[in-house]
Amino acid sequence: MASVEALTRVTKMALFRLIGRSDYERWGDASNLEAWWESRTVMLAGMIPQETRVIEFGAGRRRLEAHLDPTCTYIASDLVARGDDTFICDLNRRPLPDLRPLRPEVAVFAGVLEYLRDVPGVITWLATQVRYCVASYAVVHRSRHVGALVAEARRSYWRTYHGYMNAYTEPELVAMFERNRFTCLRIDGWNDQRLFLLEKRETETR
Repeated sequence: MASVEALTRVTKMALFRLIGRSDYERWGDASNLEAWWESRTVMLAGMIPQETRVIEFGAGRRRLEAHLDPTCTYIASDLVARGDDTFICDLNRRPLPDLRPLRPEVAVFAGVLEYLRDVPGVITWLATQVRYCVASYAVVHRSRHVGALVAEARRSYWRTYHGYMNAYTEPELVAMFERNRFTCLRIDGWNDQRLFLLEKRETETR
């Protein structure tokens, strides 16, 4: 049985999801930025094209900066300052910003998409801002077996507990990008997550 503390947290996170509020208290505390995420960061860095300008949303400890190819230019973005040069941005707030003054070519999301209320809207916006997207995502696996409803409820509970605002399968997530002219070039795995490299097509294919 879930503890009172866990139920309180789930209720709070469900409210945040309902109103589209990012968890500033959690992400403003550097102790919540886990060191074990670095192996994922290394893999994502390896997917980023050389000689590109890279903006990392949810920059955290800015470990991506240390693993990028030296030909790349790094731009940190987060809910709170991660250095004096941080581009402050809350992707759950509207309107989304115009990134053209920063001239980014690659947008990176390491453990960020799960915390967005409107992922389709963010992807549509990205299509007007960058050529590439490199992202991790904790995909869900839907099932039709007898216990599927129980499994679905349990999964929804724990995703809400962790502050996730959405739940997509791998094909669903890729399809959202494809509807915005992004082609999936590569998919890797990290723990229970998928890592994606996507490139925007300049023109529609016939």
